[in-house]
Amino acid sequence: MKGFEIIAIVVGVFFAIGIAVGMLLVIALPLLRGMLRNRRNRSRHMDSGNWWKQPRDDDRRPPRWPGG
Repeated sequence: MKGFEIIAIVVGVFFAIGIAVGMLLVIALPLLRGMLRNRRNRSRHMDSGNWWKQPRDDDRRPPRWPGG
């Protein structure tokens, strides 16, 4: 094997691994985002009786000050 063939094989392997990792990230990130959102909502509403209900209006932050 010549030096060029070894370099071409190494570059090809890294390219294939990069494509595989990218595909796994595209599949896994939406699932991970959903899991984190559920965990955050569960911990935020754990102290209230009905954690699945939407937060009340007084729980929201006030609107930004005009011109600020």
